[in-house]
Amino acid sequence: MPTKPPPPRRAGRPRKTADDTHGAALSRERILEAALALIDRQGPQAFNIRELAQVLKVFPSAIYWHVPSRNELISGAVALAMNGVADDWVTGRWQDRLAALLRRYREVLRRHPRLAPLVASELIYNATFDATMLDHLVQLLEDAGFEGDGLVDAYNVVFAAMCGFATMELSTAPTEGAEAWENACRAQIARVDAVRQPALARHLGAMQNRAFVLRWSSGDGQPLDSGFEAWIDVIVRGVESRARALRRAASG
Repeated sequence: MPTKPPPPRRAGRPRKTADDTHGAALSRERILEAALALIDRQGPQAFNIRELAQVLKVFPSAIYWHVPSRNELISGAVALAMNGVADDWVTGRWQDRLAALLRRYREVLRRHPRLAPLVASELIYNATFDATMLDHLVQLLEDAGFEGDGLVDAYNVVFAAMCGFATMELSTAPTEGAEAWENACRAQIARVDAVRQPALARHLGAMQNRAFVLRWSSGDGQPLDSGFEAWIDVIVRGVESRARALRRAASG
């Protein structure tokens, strides 16, 4: 007796199996957690859907059901990492709140240093930005006395500063030929000429491997803590000075 053919599969959500879910239901949150772990391990450039599917023990199509594109996977992973920056927000003077925001942002990137290039140079995070964090930033700038175009300018200054130090600090050395690259950095520093570059030469001993451009170690392993605190002081004082100048101009 001929075997009855199986009924045709209907289009729709992929069927789950024990192997598909690896003991847990597949969800957008679980996918993004796995994506973030992969990016933390190998960086965003090497991140791909096929490897993520292998980690989750699913077919790639099952991932696309929850997260429709690679860009959304990466932006969602960044948003997941940034989640909590605005939690338990400090109260009090706007200067203290601004300093706290700068420190928290850096703390997040230090936990996920491979995300630093994304937040520094790509707009991909804009698709899933943290509205609560941005609201806190705008509120503290209002409290500082900014409004209108002046507030927009101050917002851009603070946000660029917030990303700038941490992403530069966490810049990574090349993985290919790392030893040769470090030797080249050291040799370049050693070639500083005390006659032609006297100011740099006078301070080179204190600056090497502790100052931007003059280092071969990433801030992931050798953080620039004192420089970061000095930078916070400069940013806060600069915003204060800018707010005062705008108020004087408006009243005049």
